[in-house]
Amino acid sequence: MDPITALGVASAVIGFVEIGARIAKRLEELSKVGDVPKEFRDIRTRLPLILTIVSSIQETHEALAPDAQGAFEAVVRSCYEQIKQVETILEKVTVGASESRWRRFSRAALSLVEESRLQKTGAALRDNIELLTKFKVAPSEKVSKFDPRRISTSGFSSISPPPAYTDSIGLFMVPFPRDDQFIGRNSTLKEIYALLEKHERVSVAGVGGVGKSQVAIEFAYRFRDANQEASIFWVFGGSIPRFYEAYKKIAQGLALPGWDDPDVPIMDLVTNWLNQTTSPYLLILDNADDMLYYWPNKYKSSNESDEPATNLASHLPEKGGSGKVLITSRDNRIAARLSKPSKPVALLHMNTEEAIDLFRSDLESHGSEATEDEMEAVVQALDCLPLAITQAASFIDENNISVSEYLEALQGDDAEEFLQEELDDSRRDEDSINSVFRSWKLSFEQISKQKPRAAELLSLLGMLDRQSIPKWLVKMPESVTSAGVLQAFSLIFCPSGSDSFQLHRLCQRFVRLWLKRAGDLQKWQDAALKCVSQAYPTEIGLKEWPICDMLAPHVATVLEYEYQSTEARLELASLLCWAADFDVERGLYGQALARANRSLKLFKELVPPTDERLASSVWCYGRLLYYEARSQSDLLRAQETLREALSISNPSVYIFAECAFELAHLSFALDEEEECLKMGKASYECWKGIEGIGDVRTLDNQHDYALELAMFGHREEAITNWQEILDLCPKSNASEDTKSIYMYRSMASMAEFRGDASTAEILYAKLVKLGSSIYGEQHVHVFDYKLSHAEQLLRLDRLREAFESCQSTLRTCVNKSEWRIPATCYEIMAECCKLEGNGAEEEIWRLNCADTHSKHLEGSEKEGIDALEAATRCLLNNSKPKQAEEMLQKVITWRETEFGPTHASVLEATEFLGICKAQQGLDSEAEAAFDRAVSPSSPPSSSLLYNLCTALWNQQKWPELQRRSREALSKDPDSELTSEFQQMLSVALDKLGRSEDSLLSKITHLSVASKPIEEKARLLPKVPSGQTEIPPRFGRIIHPRTWSA
Repeated sequence: MDPITALGVASAVIGFVEIGARIAKRLEELSKVGDVPKEFRDIRTRLPLILTIVSSIQETHEALAPDAQGAFEAVVRSCYEQIKQVETILEKVTVGASESRWRRFSRAALSLVEESRLQKTGAALRDNIELLTKFKVAPSEKVSKFDPRRISTSGFSSISPPPAYTDSIGLFMVPFPRDDQFIGRNSTLKEIYALLEKHERVSVAGVGGVGKSQVAIEFAYRFRDANQEASIFWVFGGSIPRFYEAYKKIAQGLALPGWDDPDVPIMDLVTNWLNQTTSPYLLILDNADDMLYYWPNKYKSSNESDEPATNLASHLPEKGGSGKVLITSRDNRIAARLSKPSKPVALLHMNTEEAIDLFRSDLESHGSEATEDEMEAVVQALDCLPLAITQAASFIDENNISVSEYLEALQGDDAEEFLQEELDDSRRDEDSINSVFRSWKLSFEQISKQKPRAAELLSLLGMLDRQSIPKWLVKMPESVTSAGVLQAFSLIFCPSGSDSFQLHRLCQRFVRLWLKRAGDLQKWQDAALKCVSQAYPTEIGLKEWPICDMLAPHVATVLEYEYQSTEARLELASLLCWAADFDVERGLYGQALARANRSLKLFKELVPPTDERLASSVWCYGRLLYYEARSQSDLLRAQETLREALSISNPSVYIFAECAFELAHLSFALDEEEECLKMGKASYECWKGIEGIGDVRTLDNQHDYALELAMFGHREEAITNWQEILDLCPKSNASEDTKSIYMYRSMASMAEFRGDASTAEILYAKLVKLGSSIYGEQHVHVFDYKLSHAEQLLRLDRLREAFESCQSTLRTCVNKSEWRIPATCYEIMAECCKLEGNGAEEEIWRLNCADTHSKHLEGSEKEGIDALEAATRCLLNNSKPKQAEEMLQKVITWRETEFGPTHASVLEATEFLGICKAQQGLDSEAEAAFDRAVSPSSPPSSSLLYNLCTALWNQQKWPELQRRSREALSKDPDSELTSEFQQMLSVALDKLGRSEDSLLSKITHLSVASKPIEEKARLLPKVPSGQTEIPPRFGRIIHPRTWSA
């Protein structure tokens, strides 16, 4: 007698359910450990359904007709036999964790033998399901209505192990195993739950690969844990056949009447049940990405049919029923319309911490390891996108490479290839695209079909810098609605309150790869260049700064591309020129010079020699050669280039005025007074002719011309010009702030050149404050005002204030291109220390100043040589002749080359060289140096003759000492050194045996108070004090043309 007959129907059902539950539990456990054979997966899916139906029918068994009871008993008997076979096969093929390698191989081989038996068993179970449904009982109809209040928030904050399938009353038709390593997203899961309490439909939207399906799977399991009586259905919404297939499985699972009748419309059958049932359920619609599937009549093209069956939106449950619907979509518009009035939950990329946890978990599952820094570098490169991270871990495992090797490959040209590789993941639908780039390719194709302009917009945006793309930059037809489509697909995003778009890093790489493969990359690179070039200002003033700042990253991006057409290369040349002009505003002279040089080469190749665009480019390059000059030869080269630009320019256009302006400044640096004043006036007159006498730029050039006049000694004419600026400013077209700047600047200059340091100090202080608020703390003009203010404090003998002002400037100046700012600070600070008598600290700042000039001018430019000589004087005053001698040799060599051996500056430096020799006790060499310092064309100074006499005294060269001391006394009998000369003359005469002459010399100079010189004493030379008056500053900081001033 078989067990079923012996036990009776009730006991047989109980026995069958116990064995079935045990097998279901084992299959569930095996699915967590590793991959389960397909036939086992099929049985695992159907077994809970059979157990539920059998249990439900058994409750009403006595009410069945005798024939029906017999049929039911036969089905139970068949199920019992099949389930026992499954248990036997399971025991044979299951591999234990501790079993040997041979035993594992044996079981694997056995599983192949048993595969056919499993297939027969699976077929028998499918037949039994069909037989059981003939009883026309829908067990889930008997379950009480879903009460959302029964779900606790805490149930969604942690992952608990899933219960055995037999513990659930409702159907669970989610075709994916639970991910026990699910990372993060708790806030998203809680938000979904909270919205489902208020609304019947909730949607999750996000870019492909962000993890929408994984969130939905995890939510399904947590929902089942908290609501075991509710049925949970999974529907793939990415295609009509798959949608239909999912509904047919639901009909079969629910044993809906007519589910197996080919004449019954399955979609309507399930839709009606979803709308009419009082049983709780959750329907998950995954990958609802195509508008045409849900609203075909509204979005179909003219050649598409009006087949109503494709209207999937009409087959979703109506509102007001007993169920809930969770929708995932990469198209925010679909998500919003399907879940209205509930707004879609935006699923964003993971944060860095979550992404690292996911990567670590995936690596550990593959047996790989990595450092925290390596993992962070990878997830950042992959934009913290979950699918990309999982792809990366899989790629690392499959190719047996390290994380560092993967990261290196990710930066290379082949990265796009492995970002396209499909990922084998049992947690994703078989029809889902398991590759980041393939997923986005699908989105791009849908966008191209729905709204081609949106695809064009994405192509353009992908060629710009991916961050902060101003909306006003993109001038395309239908740009507003196109941007809306791209935002709906989460391919671009616009932060709240922002007027700019952004792309994720990987999205940008995808767009460029797509365009490259389509052969359209060059087309859209040209379009991006034209877009940026035509938006870039060609006259850059203060109001254009924000525009140029916003365009700067996009300029850098489009400058990296190669261009072929003449039109594109002309756009490139123009953009390079004006971008270099703005770089000057920001003090980025090195970058500006490179861009200007590139622009010039392009224009020389593409336009005729008289083209005004070429003149602009030559001017831009020439001025930057000037700003970056490191030697006298560099200055001459810059002068030649600017003269070339001047010759090309039309005298009535502003480029002519700009060339003349720069030539005026450069000529001042070369000490060419006539050329400087000629060019300064030409620039001023040109602007006056173009814009008028009261225009802001005319006034700016007039101020520079006045300053040049003053520096060359034409102070009254300069003051007249400044007074005219003061009269014209109130009526000019400048802003009120700029008017104030011009007026303060003119008054400060007038006060400075009249020697009124007190008034000048007050006005420069106002300029510092106002300039900082207008231009910013780092602008060159603000530093110019600060240094001019410090110099006025120095002239007012407020030495500590001047010193501390320069210290503050050194701390705040971060613009490395403006190296003359710290150089001037060191010079002023050294002068303060000198006037305070602090030689040791003066030495520090003199050497810093000389070193700064040497680094940037290669020690071969006049201002650098002057700084070097000032340092040697300080070293000599501090009795450091050896260190000073090395510097002086450089000074003398340079000046002899530039000016000739008899130039006054050469003779002066030679005198200092003699002092160096004398301080080292090298009297013969000192004498020779002092002799060379005596000019053949002009009488020597008293200090030089005194130093020469000390060298002769120390060598006891009495005849020559007698001659030189007489020469000094006759040249300047009232010199402060007269006493020393008289005594040296008397001693020399005594040594020469001329006692009477010696006595007469002493009598002649009896009235001169003197300190006796001991006959055997060694005399040291005196270091000339140099100039005591501080000249007005000009040229120690380059004044680049900036319309902001």
